[in-house]
Amino acid sequence: MSRLAGALALCCAAFPAWSHAPMQGVGDFYGGILHPLVVPAHVLSLVMLGLLAGQRGMAAVRRTYLGFLPALVAGLALSGAGVAEDPEPLLLLASALMGLLVVLQWRLPPGLFPLIGATVALLLGLDSAPEGLAPAPYVATLAGTALGAFACLLLVADLSERASPGWQRIGLRVLGSWGAASATLVYAMRWLVP
Repeated sequence: MSRLAGALALCCAAFPAWSHAPMQGVGDFYGGILHPLVVPAHVLSLVMLGLLAGQRGMAAVRRTYLGFLPALVAGLALSGAGVAEDPEPLLLLASALMGLLVVLQWRLPPGLFPLIGATVALLLGLDSAPEGLAPAPYVATLAGTALGAFACLLLVADLSERASPGWQRIGLRVLGSWGAASATLVYAMRWLVP
């Protein structure tokens, strides 16, 4: 009988439920590195931004980095201040639009790439505040998040920039369509599931 009572008590125990909880077992810094890769809105926005910039060549990639890095640092610094209540829908909308631009292969003016990179980075940073951490682990998690986000963008942009004309460029457009569709579905699920 005591085992049954213990099992029932364990089932009824309430544990903290955080949307940006630290990952257990990997440490704060490494959990921060993995954070942009496990949140669907974050990984979608990074992949779509990398595809969009890489599709336009190395000059566009460099311009994107110029806007991305300072805005990411600013967004992460402001993430715990409650500046934006829920930037994830805007991040999903940006991902869908970038995916469509990849599919359509529109030639954007070069001056737009720093602005697009900065917008995505700021929204991503604002949506990355870890919850329930002391100041030192909090900073370590944010530093890891910055490194993980930039590494993901760097990898995707480099791979898409190296794609040769022909089937590889068509593959980039297919990935862009999948990303736009995925972002739209995740956005729709936010409204359909209470």
